[in-house]
Parts: sequence; structure tokens; C-alpha cells
Amino acid sequence: MKIEIKKSGINGEGIGYVDRQPVFVEGALPSETVEAEIIEKNKTYMTAKTRQIIHKSKHRCTPKCHIYKQCKACSLMIADYELQCQMKEENLKQSLMKYASVSSSLVRPIIKSDQIFHYRNACKIPFGMEGKKLVTGMFQPNSNYFTPIEECIVHDKQIERIRKEILIILNDYHYKAYDSSVKKGFRTLAIRLLGNHAQVTLVTGEDVIDEECVQRILKIPSVISLWQSIHTQKKTVEIFGNKMIPLSEKRFLDFDLKGVHVKLSPRSFFQLNTQQANRLYDIVKEEAGQVNLLVEAYSGIGGISFTLRDNAKEIIGIESVKDAVVNANMSAKENRLDHMHFICDDAAYKLEYLSKHKEIDMLVVDPPRSGLDENMLNVILRSRIKKIIYISCNPATLGKNLAVLKKKYQVNKVIPLDMFPQTAWIESVTVLTRK
Repeated sequence: MKIEIKKSGINGEGIGYVDRQPVFVEGALPSETVEAEIIEKNKTYMTAKTRQIIHKSKHRCTPKCHIYKQCKACSLMIADYELQCQMKEENLKQSLMKYASVSSSLVRPIIKSDQIFHYRNACKIPFGMEGKKLVTGMFQPNSNYFTPIEECIVHDKQIERIRKEILIILNDYHYKAYDSSVKKGFRTLAIRLLGNHAQVTLVTGEDVIDEECVQRILKIPSVISLWQSIHTQKKTVEIFGNKMIPLSEKRFLDFDLKGVHVKLSPRSFFQLNTQQANRLYDIVKEEAGQVNLLVEAYSGIGGISFTLRDNAKEIIGIESVKDAVVNANMSAKENRLDHMHFICDDAAYKLEYLSKHKEIDMLVVDPPRSGLDENMLNVILRSRIKKIIYISCNPATLGKNLAVLKKKYQVNKVIPLDMFPQTAWIESVTVLTRK
């Protein structure tokens, strides 16, 4: 079927129309004409795959990754960086208009990433077997088909070096990938690199890792912290198991965040593009202004709160991950930031309590891709919070949330950042003030 691609979808696919019905075409770019095979038909849309490009976009390029089609994580690798940013910015504008009637004039130009390859400071990559050899790779979307990865070109080069050295060591001890029937084997390799220091977590079944193997991993240059996570549950999206075992004397990954010495545990979240994360924090600081009480929901290790330490007389962070809260409070104490403290609790529940007992000047939220849930939205609408800074990694959920928040709040501006080059993901900062 011949299809003209009019625009791009939120996952990086091309969108054309057949009999006025949208067709989402994998592997196609805006302005292209393609021969496509229909994969699925629904009442309101169809999905298809590109079989042949009849008219090629001037922005199309050859993917630098040879398993691009199998992995599918970097869906925009077929486009040059100029088009990637155009597509992301346009998708953000379309989502905000579609769901919340937010004018595109409020969306600022996207802030591009200086690094478009080798920018990711962390990886969580599954183990698998290639013959008798333990390897790392990716499961293809919605399948159990495992594809080994020799080199990932969006990972920091040091992460790739560490990953390969760990695989050599584990294979020297003849370790295998996880087998659910015996609850043993290696499931996931997690590596985080900040500065020149790396923290490694081996997610396994009920295995005891040889001490000599542990010491060899700790001798890998840059590796200063090593953990084992026991994970034997089935059908879970959680990477880490409930049991965490430190295998090194040094448990935390220490780094400098805007002049604050911060500690990270394996479970604690930190932005994956360090350079763009610093730009994100600068934007939030510029937009925050001076306030008395600032609350950060979904605060993680407190990265944004620490950036805003001079913008508020009191800062309270709310986070549901206990390890992250422990890290944040340790960092606040170590840096003598007595006006800051972090609470382990449900964001909506604790925010409602705080809003009843304190006058909150500003709320900063950085929720997961699913956005703010109904409870959180209702708490915000019932509160008298004067200003909101909403950090989002999903234009669709951001648009849906803004549609609700607009009942009481005015959208002032939306600032997009490209945190994840080669992928369809886009980060944004939205500033709202109470009407």
C-alpha cells in the first residue's frame, strides 16, 4: 500500500492517511512516500511497516547501530539530528494542543543536546545466553526474543568498557543467565557512571557470587561500588529485587551536583544525560524565583531541591523510594542544609497534609511517564499553591494533566529539552501560576 507520510507520531513512527483513517507506519519519516504493509487494523487507526521508500526525506540517514531494527530503542536513528528535534518539538506542541488546548506559541524552541551519541550515564541491560556464553542485550518489544548487543552507541564509552570487562570476568566463572525454574543465574547488569566513578549492580537469582570474581570486578578501572540484588519474582517490571547485598566497602556513588555533595544508591533515580540534566536544573532555578516554602514531589535524591537550595527558606521533598530519601537526607545533613528535609511517603497523601498545615508557595513535580494521577491532581486543585513547575518526559500525559490543572492554573510557558537523542522521548519544563 502506497502512503504519504504527513507527520510523526509520539513514538517516532510516521503517520499517513488511508480513507481519512490514520496509519502509523514504523520506519517512515515526515514528507516521505512509502510502500507499507498493514500489520493491524483497528476501528479508528491502522499500523504498518515500511517495505520500500518511494520518495526519501532529505533528512533520512543510515543508522549507525547495526541492530537498530531488532532493538527498536532508538526509533529516530534513521533521521538526522535536525529532524529529530523538529519531530520532538512538533509532537510536544500537538499533544499540548490536542489534550489541553495549550497554544504552540507558549512552547519555546527545544534545547538541543551537545552529545547525540555516548551520552547515557547509566544502563540496565538484561543478561542472556549466546550458545554457552553469557552476554548482554535487549528483548525485542512485546516479545521474549533476545538480541545480544556488542556495542551500544548511546551509552557512555566508559560504561561500554566496564560492561565488556564484566562479561569477560563472569564468563571466566562460567556463570549463566537466569533460569526461573531453579531461581538461579544472572538477570540484569546495572551500571551508573558519574564523573569518573562507576557503581555496578548484578541482579541475580539466589546465587552466591565467588569472592574472587567480586574482587576482579572491583579492580576494573572506575568501578568503586558493587552490589548484588536478589530478584526471583516473575512477571514484574521492577529491575531490582527486594534483597540488596553490598559487595564492596563503598556503598554509595558520590558526585557534585551544583556545588552540593550528593550520594546515590543503586535504586535511586538520577537523570540519564548529565549535561542536559544540568541545563534542566538551571532552567528550573531561573523560573523558580524566591519563595518561603517550596515542596518537591517525586523528589528522588533531591537533585532539583539541592539546585534550589538558595531559592527558598524551607524545602520539603516527598519521595516513595526509601533509598532515595535516605540518600537525600544524608546529602542535606552532610552539606549543612538544615532548611531542607525529605519524607518517604505517597506524594498526593503527603502534599495534601502539608497544604492543610502550611502555605506552600511553589510546587515542583517530576513524575514518572504516567504523569500525575487523579489523587495528585485533585490535591493540587484543592490547595492554594501559588506556582507549579512541572517536569515531564511524556507529552501525552503532560497534556492530559494540564487539561485538568487549567481549571485553577494558567500555563505560562513550556520549555522542551532533548534529553535522549536518537529516541522519540522528550523532556519539558512547564511553568504554571494560580489564576
